[in-house]
Amino acid sequence: MHVLWSALLVALLALPAAAQSRKSKSKPKDTLTPPPAAAPPAVTPPGAAQPTLLPGTQPVLPAAKARGEGNTVGLYRLVRRGETDPLLKVVDDAFRQVADASRRYTRWVALPEPAERQGCGLNVPCLAGLGGLQGVDEVFAGDLKKSENGLVLHVRLVDTRGEKVLGDKDQVIASQTAAEVQVWAESLACKLLMGQECIGEALIDADLPEMRILVDGEPVPRTGKQLERLRLPVGVHRVRIAVDKRTSLERPLLVSREPPAAAGLYAREHEEALALDAPSELPRGLDGRPSVEPSLRPKPGVRWTRPVGIAVAAAGAVALGLATYEGIHSKSLVNDANRSYDANQGAYRPGDLANINSAKSASNMANVLFIAGGVLAAAGLTMVFAF
Repeated sequence: MHVLWSALLVALLALPAAAQSRKSKSKPKDTLTPPPAAAPPAVTPPGAAQPTLLPGTQPVLPAAKARGEGNTVGLYRLVRRGETDPLLKVVDDAFRQVADASRRYTRWVALPEPAERQGCGLNVPCLAGLGGLQGVDEVFAGDLKKSENGLVLHVRLVDTRGEKVLGDKDQVIASQTAAEVQVWAESLACKLLMGQECIGEALIDADLPEMRILVDGEPVPRTGKQLERLRLPVGVHRVRIAVDKRTSLERPLLVSREPPAAAGLYAREHEEALALDAPSELPRGLDGRPSVEPSLRPKPGVRWTRPVGIAVAAAGAVALGLATYEGIHSKSLVNDANRSYDANQGAYRPGDLANINSAKSASNMANVLFIAGGVLAAAGLTMVFAF
């Protein structure tokens, strides 16, 4: 009996070992293969040709600039080989300066020229593909073309992974000067690369504290200083000045991201009008700076209503004087006729009838002069004292 119980206990203990043996036989144990060692970076022998990033493309210029973690952006160059338009370089430089100041990206890269002769322009698939080969997340590109109204600057921000447009802006530039093209290029680049408008500064030389400065039709608070420093969005603004009821013509004011070194406009008052001049329109002094005369306030003019009112009142006084004379003359003639009537025993002589007719005419004239004189005198006094 004890032998039977011992055999049964040995069999129960052997069951788990057998199950484990069958499981290990049915599923072999995985083996870990160590990863291959990374190959050392290739070293170009001295004197050998440097490798290019892409076949048929130019090297990336300049090198990427790292600033932490986040997205990267590639700048598609407007200035290509053989390009002679200096305004394209102005736009390129403005784009790079804004990209270098933007905190939205860890680094920016100037993309190489594509293999196609015509380039990418603003074509989304082409820009996305070129940026993808360079390993950037977004591509910023611009296009500058002539139009009937001057120039049109068009910029576009493209997502390289989804080949979709993240932002698209354009601006008509009336002037073809490098300074105006630069500030508009900065303005559009700020809106897409920084996600907001950049704020710059401008200086206006206004030598009268009563001068009001209006920017884009809105008055700007003054500090009372002759050299007013204004903080405005980067771009071109329309400025005019006003003194009392006089206003100047509108002039463009260029606002850049860079701090101004001198006044952009000079405001002066003259006898004939208010003037708002750019430095390039003013004569230069011996030191090379603009030579500007101080404002000349117009002499206070005499109101025209006062002298006219005095003249009208004087004419009314003369009319009243004549009316008084005619009235007295009429009464005298009537008295003469009445005395002659009494002396001639109740009968008028031929001369008396003539005096009576003259008296009537003088009386009528006196009435007319009294009315006219009164109206003129009242009107003249009103113009003198009321206006």
